[in-house]
Amino acid sequence: MHNHTIPPQYTTMSREALRERVARRKRELGSRLVVLGHHYQSDDVASLADFVGDSLKLSQQAAALAGVEYVVFCGVHFMAESADVLSPGATVVLPHASAGCAMADMAEDEAVSRAIAEVASAGGGRAVPITYVNSTAAVKAATARAGGACCTSSNVRNVFAWALAPAGQGGAGADKIFAIPDENLGLNTAVAMGFGPADCVVYDPRQAYGGLDVEQIRAARFILWRGHCYVHQRFTADHVRAARQHRPGVRVMAHPECPREVVALADEAGSTEQIIRAVANSPDVRDWAIATESNLVNRLAKQHPDKCIRTLGDADALCIQMGRVDLPHLLWALDSIADGKPANVVHVPQAIADDARTALERMIAIP
Repeated sequence: MHNHTIPPQYTTMSREALRERVARRKRELGSRLVVLGHHYQSDDVASLADFVGDSLKLSQQAAALAGVEYVVFCGVHFMAESADVLSPGATVVLPHASAGCAMADMAEDEAVSRAIAEVASAGGGRAVPITYVNSTAAVKAATARAGGACCTSSNVRNVFAWALAPAGQGGAGADKIFAIPDENLGLNTAVAMGFGPADCVVYDPRQAYGGLDVEQIRAARFILWRGHCYVHQRFTADHVRAARQHRPGVRVMAHPECPREVVALADEAGSTEQIIRAVANSPDVRDWAIATESNLVNRLAKQHPDKCIRTLGDADALCIQMGRVDLPHLLWALDSIADGKPANVVHVPQAIADDARTALERMIAIP
């Protein structure tokens, strides 16, 4: 059962009552239940999660727990899919049915399969798809079938290196990488590995052959799917310059989903987990401007009250879809489980799940 409108008693309850009822349900369900909270969740939801982390790490933590019957994923749809793929014995619940991901929606599996075939037919060597975990299970499955692997923003460089390494050295033997669905992550990683923007072309799935000619495809080392995260896309080079002007000595750190010009001007770039570690492990840096989702940045600011930690730019950068999972929806999801009728169950069909798991396992096996 998928429900977008929850009963009104949940939305009229006080925050304290909601928190207390969630905690009570968690105690009742005990070790049969695990609640996962993504870093971009509100403090209210994150504080009630058993684990807080990035999407893949959370799915792996859930999969490692014995005897869990229910996984409640306070995140977005593709994350719940990954949890289902990695925990096939558990029932995975997404508290809000329309908590999706705009970037994941920019790459549909049929378009991806067609694009992989088009790129292969152009020649110019073997193209291996590397798909960001921020994608649907069906796109992960199409990636696996084409000999590719998934990546996260933490391990993307290692996965790209694996793809380009000869098969005799344990690599995929690729002549080129087809990076799906985030063009910024693909470009920033290619540049970090010593390639230039000239080695990259952007494939637009809305155009025949991605809007490219055969020669462009043949010559490219990196083919970048036209897709992005709207939260990270909003950061600009002007934001970096303004931060440096107003806060001399500020350290600017950008997520690699940010546009190339932002990452180029930043002091460092890194995934969510790398951002958290950088702040914790740099005691002398007192002033940070961080280009990523604001719930994470604001939580870091609370955890490090001796530092000035702010979102880069002049406004919060919030993932609207992530925000749909709130305390009322979390309690409603837990109540539905306790009543024996779990709502918003996310289930990936077996054939897709098997191939998607292959793409994830290939990534996990890369040192």
